[in-house]
Amino acid sequence: MKRLILLPLDERPATTALPQLVGAVAGVQVVLPPAHLLPRLRSPGEREDLGKWLVQQAPGAAGAVVALETLGLGGLLPSRLGAEGLSQVLNSWEVLRELRVPVHASAVVMRTPDADEAFEEPEYYARHGRALHALSAEMHRGSEIRTPVPAAVAADFFGRRLRNHTLNLAALSLAQQGILTTLVIGADDTARAAVGTAEQQWLGRWRDWLDLGRTVLTYPGADEVATVLTVRAILHEAALTSPRVKVHAVAGLDRVAPYENVPVGDTAAGQIAAAGGQLVGDDRADLHLVIHPPARGDGDFNLDPPATTDLNAAALTAELVLALLAADAQVAIADCAYPNGADPALMAALRDRLGTGWDRLAGFAGWNTAGNTIGTALAHALATVVGQRLGSFDPAAHARLLRHRLLEDWGWMSCARAELRATIGSDPGHHDHIDPDSAATRDAHRLLAERLAEIDPGWRIENVRFPWNRTFEIDFEVNPA
Repeated sequence: MKRLILLPLDERPATTALPQLVGAVAGVQVVLPPAHLLPRLRSPGEREDLGKWLVQQAPGAAGAVVALETLGLGGLLPSRLGAEGLSQVLNSWEVLRELRVPVHASAVVMRTPDADEAFEEPEYYARHGRALHALSAEMHRGSEIRTPVPAAVAADFFGRRLRNHTLNLAALSLAQQGILTTLVIGADDTARAAVGTAEQQWLGRWRDWLDLGRTVLTYPGADEVATVLTVRAILHEAALTSPRVKVHAVAGLDRVAPYENVPVGDTAAGQIAAAGGQLVGDDRADLHLVIHPPARGDGDFNLDPPATTDLNAAALTAELVLALLAADAQVAIADCAYPNGADPALMAALRDRLGTGWDRLAGFAGWNTAGNTIGTALAHALATVVGQRLGSFDPAAHARLLRHRLLEDWGWMSCARAELRATIGSDPGHHDHIDPDSAATRDAHRLLAERLAEIDPGWRIENVRFPWNRTFEIDFEVNPA
């Protein structure tokens, strides 16, 4: 079995277990650092030891997928919180020159969330988060500054952004020098008007001026990037022709999804390029990616779950999927209708048409942002295609990942999470706290087991836990009953 090494963005399952699950579909082992070296929430990982781990693991590996924030700043949250200087971070990155394997790296344009919430941000976000978001939009538009923010808060906010933007420019330099085989710069939880969008545009111009269009990609996304780069690394090592991917939607590829700054069709194009695929417009595609497009109107399965969703749009997407399957196409579904959960109407329409025949799909996702969703569904499906080409496809791993995504994205995010929050009295507008051994964990297990029985009664759920001791994300295992 081929082996990739992964230095993840943080310790959450989305950035650690998901790349492993996708790699397994293609018959590739994805190796992680020891857990005690990784970050824990706001506490940084062991940067020096993580660099040593990369050097030790590189011999014999097919490639390395590296989150630059973790290598230089200790992780995603520490990259927003720490006070490390440029020289300290750049010195940590020097270890990349010692690796004798292709390095597929990621970096993040720092987000500016529209919330007075400091769980993942500097403490001043608890009072000034929404104001900083508004100020960010005003500055990007070049409009009159109307939002008051204390001078000290603004100075810290822009100082952190300046440092991280400078580091992203330095990462472009590493790509130009050939130290990085690939660099993906993801825009984390962004908006059309935001200083992060301006930074992303500036980085894109430098990429073009340096003629790095084939090496450096930038688009909305963050948590899914390691999974996307895992597939790209597999393709790169095997020297395979880029899989041809056609994007389908009944409508709405020109819509901009919440937390993003470009139309969802552009997000898909960026994800396909980052994964090593080739976007095509004809039916001679290796993979057909069906996007259930962003819904018109409000709705967010984390903050404000919609009471109902569009039954007609769901039926049309399901019929499109069924028609492609009937033509013996490889089909993946990216459910981008609403952020932070899959569309229940689409799930019902698919269940009516597929029953428990989920394995006919090459991939499925419907979680958090459109970028997270598209990248995950695409990576899973390309792992299926590539594994079949190489003769290393693992149908058991494929079946497990499909059911995991269906259960997490629909069963948890769109259904059980709200039920549990109602029971424990959580406020969706603020992150809650779950004790690891509490009744809430047992309730979550029960609720998920009920939903899994609706998806496929031939499977069971095990080892339910809350990685960050909150209901926003969850971790579990699914196995055949």
